[in-house]
Amino acid sequence: MENSNKFPQDIPLKSVWESFGIFVLIGFLMIVIFYGGNRIEYIRSLWKIDGLLDQVFSGCIIGILFAVIVVFLYKMKWIQLPKNEYTELIIQILKKRYGIVTIALGAGLSEEILFRGAMLGVLVSYFSPVFSLVIVSAIFMALHIPQYKGSVLIHVIIFIMGLGLGGLFLWTEALWAPITAHAVYNGFLSLLMKKNE
Repeated sequence: MENSNKFPQDIPLKSVWESFGIFVLIGFLMIVIFYGGNRIEYIRSLWKIDGLLDQVFSGCIIGILFAVIVVFLYKMKWIQLPKNEYTELIIQILKKRYGIVTIALGAGLSEEILFRGAMLGVLVSYFSPVFSLVIVSAIFMALHIPQYKGSVLIHVIIFIMGLGLGGLFLWTEALWAPITAHAVYNGFLSLLMKKNE
C-alpha cells in the first residue's frame, strides 16, 4: 500500500496559483482585521500610481542587484541549491509552459501583498519601522526554510532580501517596487535553475 502522505512529484500550475491566492486572501484579511477604519484607504494606497515608473524602475534595479549577487555566489560555489523535494518541485514547475511566469510573477505578487503590504503595513502601524522590518523579514525567511533547508547562507540572503523588499515598501509606501524587485529576482533565478537542470 502506497503512503498517501508522500510529497507530490508534480503540482499543476492551477494549484500553485491557488496557493498564491491564499496568500493574497490572508494578506487582505489581515489588513481588514488589524488596520482599523482606514483599511480601504490603506489598500488603495498600496496601488497608488503616483511615481509608478520610478517605483518599477527602482524595483528592477534592486531585483537585478539581488539576482547578480546570488548568481555570483553560486558561480563562486559559495552557495548551492539544496537537493530536496521542494527544489525538485520548483524545477518541475519551471519546466512547464508559463512556469517561470508563475514563479516570478505569482510569488512576487502574492508574497509582497502578504509580507510587505499586510504584515509590514500592519506592524508599522503599531511598532517602529525597524522592528517591524526585522520581524517581517525573519518570518519571510522562515517561510523559505523548507525550500532551502541545509543552506544557512541562502537563508541569510533571503533575510537580507526581505529587508530590501521591506525597505522599498517603506520608502515608496506602495507595492509596485517590491513586487517588481521580487518578480525580477525570481525570474532571473528561475532561468538559472532551469538552465542548470
